[in-house]
Amino acid sequence: MSSAPSDRAGVARPGPVVAGGAEVRVQDLTWRPFGRSRAVLAGLDLVVQPGERVLLAGPSGSGKSTLLRAVAGLLLTADSGELSGSVTVGGHAPQEVPGEVGLVLQDPGAGVVASSIERDVAFGLENVSLPREQMRPRAEAALREVGLTMSPDSSPTTLSGGESQRLALAGALAMEPSVLLLDEPTAMLDATTAAEVRGVVAAVAARRGLTLVVVEHRLEGWLDLVDRLVVLDAAGSVVADGEPRQVLAEQGQALAVQGIWVPGVPDPEPLSMALEPVPGATAGTVDRGRVVAGATGLRVEHRSRRLGQRSRTTLAADGADLEARAGRTLALVGPSGAGKSSLMAALGGLLPPARGAVEVALPLTPAEAGGGGPARERLTPPHEWSSHDLARVVAWVPQRAATALVGRTVRDDVLTTPRALGQDRVVAERRADALLSALGLAHLADADPRQLSGGEQRRLAMASAVAHGPALVLADEPTVGQDRLTWAAVSGVLAAAREEGAAVVVTTHDPGVVDDADRVVHVTAPVQPAPDPEPERRPLLARVGPLALLAAAFCVLPLPGLLDTWRQGLVVLAAEVALGLVGLLAPGHGRAPQGRLRGVLTRLAPAALAVAGVAWSAWLLGGRDLEVASAAALRVLCLIVPSAVVFGFIEPEALGDHLAQRLRLPARPVVAATAALQRLQAFDALWGELMATRRVRGIRADRGAVARAREAVVVTGGLLVGALGQASALALAMDARGFAEARRRTWAGPAPWRLPDTVALGAGLLVVAVAVAARLLLP
Repeated sequence: MSSAPSDRAGVARPGPVVAGGAEVRVQDLTWRPFGRSRAVLAGLDLVVQPGERVLLAGPSGSGKSTLLRAVAGLLLTADSGELSGSVTVGGHAPQEVPGEVGLVLQDPGAGVVASSIERDVAFGLENVSLPREQMRPRAEAALREVGLTMSPDSSPTTLSGGESQRLALAGALAMEPSVLLLDEPTAMLDATTAAEVRGVVAAVAARRGLTLVVVEHRLEGWLDLVDRLVVLDAAGSVVADGEPRQVLAEQGQALAVQGIWVPGVPDPEPLSMALEPVPGATAGTVDRGRVVAGATGLRVEHRSRRLGQRSRTTLAADGADLEARAGRTLALVGPSGAGKSSLMAALGGLLPPARGAVEVALPLTPAEAGGGGPARERLTPPHEWSSHDLARVVAWVPQRAATALVGRTVRDDVLTTPRALGQDRVVAERRADALLSALGLAHLADADPRQLSGGEQRRLAMASAVAHGPALVLADEPTVGQDRLTWAAVSGVLAAAREEGAAVVVTTHDPGVVDDADRVVHVTAPVQPAPDPEPERRPLLARVGPLALLAAAFCVLPLPGLLDTWRQGLVVLAAEVALGLVGLLAPGHGRAPQGRLRGVLTRLAPAALAVAGVAWSAWLLGGRDLEVASAAALRVLCLIVPSAVVFGFIEPEALGDHLAQRLRLPARPVVAATAALQRLQAFDALWGELMATRRVRGIRADRGAVARAREAVVVTGGLLVGALGQASALALAMDARGFAEARRRTWAGPAPWRLPDTVALGAGLLVVAVAVAARLLLP
């Protein structure tokens, strides 16, 4: 093949397209989401020819992502609403041929379905019943095609943003689709990584002759790689369609006015606005140009642990020095995965540093701000402040804007922190309404914030962050997913916060935001410590298959009916503890695994409430007899202990393999349960994000058992809402790879039954035998 020409970014341009894709035909498509009075798409007509490469643009909220989901046949998978019209791919309904349409979501991490990159790529191949022996070569070929060269066993959680995009692309390409749909694939990537991703997409589409539809706000970089530009207006109607350069030459100025990022048109000026002063606000407390918050020698670490694996420590920042000054904007820039977000969060007291110090200007500390605390609080680092004290000073716009939502309505969300801080109600409401109006959200004031689009949620998070006049505003990628008009609004709010005296810190890949900053700091990824060359020994339970572990735990289900007295329960519990301790042993050569017993005790902690509740009830109803209460508590404990021991060693993916292949259970519920268990492992991270949000919004319960219990209930509800959001994104990603139409399924992983499995099952039966013997021999 002759070498292809290069574009200005140095990315190889594809040669002539060999039409091998499928035709996409959209006729009179109308979609109105549940709870919205206006349709997102109204009577849309669009035809994409086989092998055509289309760039789809439009202002924020114009229905671009909605159109992609409709073409993929997934509009009703995770959303509810009124749908009419028709969409065909290759002359038939989408998803009629599993894998014919590949959809890569804007957040590629939301669609990860496996614990290794090879298994994740193979997920779609399982859905189309490809024989196992053909899966590995196909998955490895897809990984090579997108340039992922690390070990196939690598965890998706270790990938950078650009690598995650490549993994999602490999998962779609492995199924050999005819149509490839990409939703803002470079929105959160640095310029170098974005150019690499564009090059991969263009080369693969040309080599395979795919029909390609790419959604992007920023057109530059894609224009030389596509054949056609289609632009939607705010109402979801096509207002421009044709050869990209010609469309921009003829309609560029008009499109820019509508909010399209037209190359060559200067960036808009930030929206000019003045925020009404709030009595008691901390913005402006520190003289302009003086340090609001400073960090020296900052080291930030992240620790994570997956079921059955040792904890993993990632170094996010090391030896960093940073200063945020009043009335100034500091921009943190650098490649994806460099640790910008972690550094910013540590500066604002949202993360405790592993080493180094963070100091806040004295007028902002709790002791100096009238909090009534002792003078030593001047030296207290912000990560130890109370929720109320932190919220007075710090505001945070997280990268995942959905985790920042705490109100029942959009307006209620903006007013949450002013109310928590006891600010003047009338002034707070006027300021909130002004912010919503400036950010184009006034018409959504009474809407549920969780029903907003991603760009709208990000703007809402911005409004809620500055509503109370904080002294330090932390904004993580605040302009992602914004068109020209909403970009100007977001930039205007940041400028307004700066003008009222706040120190503004942003992480960004946006050159317009960088140009507007007073100071720019380039952040580079710290060198990770070398892994210990000595392998870690595996506990005996880690060598047992998941089905045997599950069966051993289920063996104890008859125990409540076998045990009558506390003496019998104590004997059985002793046997369970002894067998559990044996299972936690890790014989062999290498390092001893850490946290085995601590993990079991952690899993037992929630069960302690159930045991105490049963004991209390039995004591009250049993004539306040301690023996009756003890026996009831021990019965419950004997039922729970085996599960607490083995659960930490059941890997969801392997469990799904065994349930489907060994027990012949239906594939769909097995895969759904496996995906749910994998998401369960991420609940601790989501819980942490929700609690951090409540803390910085001033509504976290810092004291009082009753208040904390009430908060736990509220956060649990938020956790479930967040889990449902994650489940919706995961369902989209799974169905985009053929899961919805998979009637028969093959499995990439084997499901062997080995000697340790038999031993583990025997241990479970031994516990039952001990219970029978105790019932016969002990009173």
